[in-house]
Amino acid sequence: MDLCDPLPVLSKGGNRYFFTIVDDFSRKVAVFPIRNKSDAFQTFIRFQKRAERFLNKRVISVRTDGGLKYCNQEFEKFLDKLGIRHEKTNPYSPEMNGVAESFNLTALDGIKALLKSSGMSQKFWALLCFTYVWNRVCHKNKKTSFEMYSGRKPSVSH
Repeated sequence: MDLCDPLPVLSKGGNRYFFTIVDDFSRKVAVFPIRNKSDAFQTFIRFQKRAERFLNKRVISVRTDGGLKYCNQEFEKFLDKLGIRHEKTNPYSPEMNGVAESFNLTALDGIKALLKSSGMSQKFWALLCFTYVWNRVCHKNKKTSFEMYSGRKPSVSH
């Protein structure tokens, strides 16, 4: 998981950042627009509960870049209480947290392209983060991230 650097324009909802969580097995991405870096912890708690209910499996580990936003006692206590292993990469070594870091760059490019082609104001960046589409595109293994994550093909009826 990773927190994208602050965006130059506040979103319509007042968000400055987006928090990215990537499932290591399926590469399914969840992106959450947040106002402050400190919101990442509560956002992770909500994600963890939802993911465990959806999959009926426990989160067993998280990988972060070792930045101060994750390395605090509250976060460590939460992970320890649930038996979740915290893999910390070296700070300022984005290649060690490459999947999430790489997606953030892809997401920023996608947001810019969608904003430009739609003609919408830059404050709509949070609405245009294209993870819904990304999770339903076939990747190298001929499956979608959604299918790898959930075990079922996504509906494309809409």
